[in-house]
Amino acid sequence: MYKFLLIVAILPAIAFGQTPFRPCRAGGPVPDSVAIEGCTALPCTIVSGSPLIARATGIRSPVATPTVEAHIVARVLGLDVGFRIPEELRDACAVGISGASCPLAAGQQFDYTLNYAMTLPLTGITAQVEVGLTAADGTRITCIEIDAQIVS
Repeated sequence: MYKFLLIVAILPAIAFGQTPFRPCRAGGPVPDSVAIEGCTALPCTIVSGSPLIARATGIRSPVATPTVEAHIVARVLGLDVGFRIPEELRDACAVGISGASCPLAAGQQFDYTLNYAMTLPLTGITAQVEVGLTAADGTRITCIEIDAQIVS
């Protein structure tokens, strides 16, 4: 029975190139699917300084918002390692959102692509990486977490 459930859970990720993910600890809606290039099972291998291309599809904004801010937080053993998304990628309306444009209406569906060469302060570790989008009023639009093996 458990083997069947495991196969049913993993098969779509393998067949469609999807990446498994968890909702963020602090909650928030999740996208319909996430695909990180080269990653169909956790932990994803992320090469520090190399491009990371991730696409989330089927995101629905729970609120109307004129702006959307992206964030990334990396944690090791639950401790924030201080990594933040660069200023030029924070405005998700300008960089990343497709299938819609800002301002977003409540319930509006869109996709988001992150294309960034992350240089992380630590390598040779497994980190929990949180990626999310936040509305102007602070409401979480979407938030996911993955495990990532950071290598140099």
